[in-house]
Amino acid sequence: MIFWDDCVVGDEIPVLTATIGSAQLFLMSAVTLNPHRIHYDEGWARHEGYEERVIHGPFHGEVIIQTVQNWLGSTGWLRELEYSNRRYAILGDKLAGHGRILRMYVEGGRNLADLDVWVENQNGEVTAPGTATVVLPSRESPIQTEV
Repeated sequence: MIFWDDCVVGDEIPVLTATIGSAQLFLMSAVTLNPHRIHYDEGWARHEGYEERVIHGPFHGEVIIQTVQNWLGSTGWLRELEYSNRRYAILGDKLAGHGRILRMYVEGGRNLADLDVWVENQNGEVTAPGTATVVLPSRESPIQTEV
């Protein structure tokens, strides 16, 4: 459990690693109605110049979300997330979600922290940089819900 009281600007959040499988690529194409064959047809991906099937952009965002949620646990909230895909990843790449606290402040009675978040591949190349804002409980009080 993470508390506002224990956080310091500059702290890094625990890294989360993920390897996306071929079934996940196929299912993401189906769920998002994305018919581009580079995501599920290895031959077609090679035809278009990729070494392997390409991991969908939203998976990079999901790695960031899971990284932040794992750090927050069940007591903190992910309030806002922005990211952009800057480098593609392919089947077999190991993606790692990272984060660092940039700013801590109180707004509307809530303890907030702005984070620098990003995904790297196994070569340390950033595939998706972004920012996030989280709401954290303090040791004295949980996060209050709005009525």
